[in-house]
Amino acid sequence: MTAHIYPKADATSQWFHTAYQGDTMAHPNVIVLHTTEGSSFPSYGGGGSAPTFTIKGGTVRQHFYANESARALVNAAGGVQTNTLNAIQIELVGTCDKGGPGLYWPDADDADLAALAELVKWLTDTYPIPVVSTSKPWLSYPSSYGSARGQRMSFAEWENFNGICGHQHVPENDHGDPGNFPIKRLIELVKGAKPSTGGSTAPSEPAAWDGKSFPGASAFVLGKSHPAVTVLGQRLVAHGYGRFYSVGPGPTFGQAEKDATQAFQKAQGWSGADADGYPGSSTWSRLMAAPATAAKTYLSLSTGVKPGAKHAQVKKLQTFLVKAGYGPIKGSVTDFYGAETQAAVARFHKKNPALSSKAYDPAIGSKGFVELQKEAE
Repeated sequence: MTAHIYPKADATSQWFHTAYQGDTMAHPNVIVLHTTEGSSFPSYGGGGSAPTFTIKGGTVRQHFYANESARALVNAAGGVQTNTLNAIQIELVGTCDKGGPGLYWPDADDADLAALAELVKWLTDTYPIPVVSTSKPWLSYPSSYGSARGQRMSFAEWENFNGICGHQHVPENDHGDPGNFPIKRLIELVKGAKPSTGGSTAPSEPAAWDGKSFPGASAFVLGKSHPAVTVLGQRLVAHGYGRFYSVGPGPTFGQAEKDATQAFQKAQGWSGADADGYPGSSTWSRLMAAPATAAKTYLSLSTGVKPGAKHAQVKKLQTFLVKAGYGPIKGSVTDFYGAETQAAVARFHKKNPALSSKAYDPAIGSKGFVELQKEAE
């Protein structure tokens, strides 16, 4: 029996089959590639516009069974079927628009293509999908948008197509993703071509990276090395997330970096795809900023702390008075606000006349209690 869950997929984080069960496709024979035009896993409206798979770095999320129709294509009334026509859809986190968010897929190298090539290899081994590209051109964006430049299939071409195409090729759709995608190299890798990187994890600094600006999502792939990963780790430590490291930051993006980044993202108030542990440009920008200095908090004065009374907080009052130089207080530390404590508070007010209008004031007030703590630091 054919297994319709990719063995290397995360099929739990965004599994939409329950909410949007699609049609069973008896013989998937088409792969459609998309780009998300973002740097994080999209929410897809809870699944309403989700593809079959989404890839970010080395992570593959599966949203529906591979032989089940997905929902990322427009399917206009009165034309042809799109989502349900045996099409497996793969969204690639990143952009087809040069200068857009995340990885620019037309410039993807072998390391960037590795997870996609593995998935396509599994799909083409599992289903009757030939490892061939559409004969239509893979136009660069924005020329790829619309249908005026010969890249969009006719209804008949779509219904008879078997192989790999892009969103820009599907009829009834106008999107131009994934642009001038390196389809030839992808097919070579699927067919077993040796990766040009040789699988090395040795760090090598791309000439285009200036050592400071966001290097792109492709720098942060589990198991992949990049000098920006060291910088990422150093900034995470500076922001107080060093607890995730058993050894100091290094150039290889691993689970420690992912967990520390996710904790930082959640501390920004982000959630879901915005807190997935993979740095985007917003995460990078906030990490590069100086760590926020936590506001000093002080004890609030209890209403039960007053001359002649007993209260547990009187011990704190006496301690602060002595540390700030208003002692000695005979018999302290105790919970009794007696004559010695009152005299020390009066000495405090004498030094801080703005906190009391009386010549002799033995009763500490709420503002005076905070000021006393500051002086006792």
